[in-house]
This record gives sequence, structure tokens and C-alpha cells, in this order.
Amino acid sequence: MKSKLSFLLGFSCYSLATAQLCYAVESDNCLSFLPGRLNQDLMMAQKVAEKHQSTTYLLPATPATTQWGIFDKDQPPVLRIKSGDTVVIETDAASDNRVVPGVSINQVAKMNNAVPGRGPHTITGPIYIEGAEPGDVIRIHFNKIMPRPYASNNSLPGKGLLPEKFPEGQIRYFYLDTDKMQMQFAPGIIIPLHPFPGTIGVARAESGQFDSVPPGKFGGNMDLPPITQGTNLYLPVFVSGALLGTGDSHAGQGNGEVNLTAIETAFSELNVTIDVVKNKNLEWPLAETSTAWVTVGYDQDFNKAIAILESQTTNFIMQNRKVSYAQAQKLMYRNWNCPVAEVVDEVNGAYCLIPKDSNAAKPAPLPVKDNDKEYVTYAKNPQAMQAIKDATWEMITKISKLKNMQQIDVYSLLSLTMDCRIAPHYQGSDYEIHCMLPKNLWVKQK
Repeated sequence: MKSKLSFLLGFSCYSLATAQLCYAVESDNCLSFLPGRLNQDLMMAQKVAEKHQSTTYLLPATPATTQWGIFDKDQPPVLRIKSGDTVVIETDAASDNRVVPGVSINQVAKMNNAVPGRGPHTITGPIYIEGAEPGDVIRIHFNKIMPRPYASNNSLPGKGLLPEKFPEGQIRYFYLDTDKMQMQFAPGIIIPLHPFPGTIGVARAESGQFDSVPPGKFGGNMDLPPITQGTNLYLPVFVSGALLGTGDSHAGQGNGEVNLTAIETAFSELNVTIDVVKNKNLEWPLAETSTAWVTVGYDQDFNKAIAILESQTTNFIMQNRKVSYAQAQKLMYRNWNCPVAEVVDEVNGAYCLIPKDSNAAKPAPLPVKDNDKEYVTYAKNPQAMQAIKDATWEMITKISKLKNMQQIDVYSLLSLTMDCRIAPHYQGSDYEIHCMLPKNLWVKQK
């Protein structure tokens, strides 16, 4: 990638020898000082038994196997696999693995702004899946997800849901206890870890280099918490081989990701099995947990994103339950359980959890005031974006006063843990957003 190479050449640690031996990562998939492509035969793990037909591949995150901030269908694949194969993927932290403890918010901002049209995410891939053709679907099963032992969270100046409230920005670093699967945000505040890939997607049909920030029908930066270990993600295919890439690895995230970022880390192991699914009509990504199907809607206009979500959910119920449009819409509202995914990535998104059990209990009404388990804020507005802004700001001021915390620290905490959900929306009514913050984040210090 020329933009990546030109940026790297700005660093004194990048030598002329590297440029001579490995001039174009995009054409050779090579490593510094080692001319030639990677040998895919040496990326195979040993089979458990000879009778196993599928292969497990090892895909480390290296300069030869990662891209900085772009999806591009013309980027040569770093690995070719067959349907049913497993890939053990390693990912890097943001900005080519440069957002690491010791790096300041000003340095992060400088890196993010260095090349126009380039996102901050480090993407491992692309992976070519043989047999995947436009109109097909790939199913990604998440076998195992293991984060590295540290993470960051930042709110860049001018970014996030409330940039005017926090113009200075902030970055924080955290230790991740991967044995207990928890993180100390501050003394007396413990956050359970919930690792999932913030960005995972296929190549678009269009040629060109596309910024990794906005998500879309191809997946990408969906910030979708349900796609964790043990779940499936279905993505529509737009080019031969699908060209799957992943990065922006999260150890956890609130529903909304309001300050811009999540518990941003890297995965030492993202273990996935990938299958090609033929004859499956899929317009937008779809996820599957053990108990629910997950539909999504994304658009620059958050109102339109919710409308897309409602349409996708209704259509899915029609196909899945074999019912009429009117019946499907009735079932959607009866089982309405629709969190906000993110509202900070230029394209905003939400998702709905549709229970697999047709006899599942109806979800409880969303709260409008604090209760024994949660701090709650609530707002409504003709514009859904304004409603979530109002609910978020109210939560910041409430927690800041109750817990004697700096508002910018509360902003960070909410981005990692606050659960913002959309109330059922009927034509002509205001959008209602309910945000909940668990009280059990605060624990007694020993």
C-alpha cells in the first residue's frame, strides 16, 4: 500500500535496505530484509489426525500480513483457504501497532491525521476463501478469542459523540487480567472483559482504497458486541474469494461506544472457522448466538440506520418464521430488544436480538429511572442522534456527581460499559433512547 509505505518512510527506524528488498507490501506480502512472498505451506498447523480434511492455518500479524486503515479488493491475499478451514489469526493494535502504552493522545491524533482517507485500524488479511463468489455468503464461527494483556481507550479531539464537551481529548491504558477476564478501570471499578472483533469484513465490489472507519453491508467497523466466542457471523460476498480482513480488536465495549473507542487491544488468538454458504440471500451482515439471531442497520443518518434495522428485522422474521409482513412486524415489536452498536464512526449503527425460541418471554420494558442494578438515563427527540447525546450527557453529569469523578473519565467509562438501547419506534413518534450503567462495576476495595 503506497500510503502505508510513504508514511513508514517518515520514521527514521525504516531503512533504505527495507525499501529495496520489500518495496511494496501490497505486491509481495514480504517481510523486511526477506525478499519474496511468505510460504503458505509453512503457515499450516499440524493436523490432529490424518483423517481430518480441513486445514488449520497460522496467520501472524506482521508487516507482510497487515494493512493500515484500508479495505481494497485489489490488495493481494495473504492467505488462501478452502471452505471449512480454520485460521488462527493474530491482530495488532491500532495505527500499525503504534497505539501502545507510552504513546500520548497528541501522538495518536498525529498518526490518525497523517494520511487522509486512512483509518486507524490495523487489519490482518485479506484472506481468500476458495469457492466464495459474489452472491454467496461466508459464515465465520468464532472458536476462541484471546486478547493480549493490555489495552487503551481514547477520545480524540474533535471526535466521539460529544466532541464539544471534551475538546482536549484523552488516552488511558489498562492491564487486562486474562485469567480473571476483567480489567481495573480505576481503584474500585472493575470491568468484565467481553472480547470481540470491532472490525471484520470482506472487500467491497468497487475498486479503490476505502477508509476502514465507516461500516457497511460488507461488515467492517461494525463494533458489534454479540460476535464473541462461540457465535457465528454471516457476511455477504461481493468479490471472488470474499477477501476477509479483521482488526480493531476489542476486549469489551459499551453499546454506543460513545467516546470514540472501546477497550482497544490486539488478539494473540482469534481462532475462526470459515465456510462458504451457497444460495443464501443476504443483504446485510447477520450474526447468530446460541439463543438469538442478530440483525443490523447502519447509515450516516441514525434515524435511517434504525429504519434499515427495522426493515432487516421484519424481513428476517418473515423468512425465518414463514409469516406475513404484518405478522413479522408484530413479532418484531413484541420481542423488541435493540441496542445501539456505535454512533461515532461516520456511519452509525444499531442491532436487534431476535430470540430463536418462538415462546421466549417478552423483554422487560426499558427503565426510565435508577433501580437496584443500574443507573439510568432516558431521552427522546425527533432525531435519534440527539436523544443519545442527551442521555449520554445526563449520565456523565450524574455519575460525575455521585462518584466524584472527572467528567472526561466518566465519558471513558461509559464508552466501555454503558448499555444504550432504542425503544420500539412507531411512525410519527419521537425516538427514545434508554442508557443503563451497571452499579456492580463499583466494588469494595480490599
